[in-house]
Amino acid sequence: MVFEAEHFDTLAEQGYCVIENYLDPETVQRLRTVSEDILSRGDGTMPPSLFLESPELKNALFSEKFEAMVADLNNKVGSLLLYPNFTVRKALLIGWHIDDRMLSKPVNKSGDFPAILMFNIFLQDNDTVHGGGMDIVQSSPLRSREEREEIVSNHEYKPENTIPSKAGDLVIFDYRAVHRGTHPQVESDVSRLALQWTFSVGDAVTQDYLKYLRARLTKKLHISDYTSHKASNFFADLPNITRELIEESCGKPVFSDGLGYRGLSDIVEEDSH
Repeated sequence: MVFEAEHFDTLAEQGYCVIENYLDPETVQRLRTVSEDILSRGDGTMPPSLFLESPELKNALFSEKFEAMVADLNNKVGSLLLYPNFTVRKALLIGWHIDDRMLSKPVNKSGDFPAILMFNIFLQDNDTVHGGGMDIVQSSPLRSREEREEIVSNHEYKPENTIPSKAGDLVIFDYRAVHRGTHPQVESDVSRLALQWTFSVGDAVTQDYLKYLRARLTKKLHISDYTSHKASNFFADLPNITRELIEESCGKPVFSDGLGYRGLSDIVEEDSH
């Protein structure tokens, strides 16, 4: 098993969990080299088309361990959906925020398994001094939306908010969690890189989430949209990412009864009449 009982317990209680050594050191170093090269030719967020052109990146994401983790989650919560916003991001530093603002209405009550899970494989060691990882207000998904908005506005950072993580660790968090990137306290020559993707549990959030991803090309809807990480090339690329492209690029089936795919072509437009 990859996603074990203790991970489910920590996710439910704290709003996140860490799967240590998800990638081995040699793979991490290869991914750093490839990612730095690709990102040097663009901005700090890699378009998924370029991600799929890299054998190292697509093999690291769509691996046997990935399949095993999907199976572990299937056994717990049922079928999952992958979205087109898989990427590698560099040096993203923004303030406290939550990721469920994009929903037209809440789909989870306090204590429910999250409808959306966010995945981050960090490609460097992270700590409170050098930054690079994630800060989370522990147990914040158990609060109401109003309470979490209050935390976003007023929370003062504490060292225990920083999730300790090493290069190759996978941090998974509940989209309702109050979170931010860990701010470095010293200068460092080591680039802060994270391989990221998103799953939803079933289709309850699909339309809202896809419309949100589409809208971010032209609208400022997320705190990072007000920074140099606007990532216009990334969002412009999302319509190109299809199930067929992913499987053709990987040279193997990626999707199954346990893992489906939803791309921007799956958006159902509302009838204006």
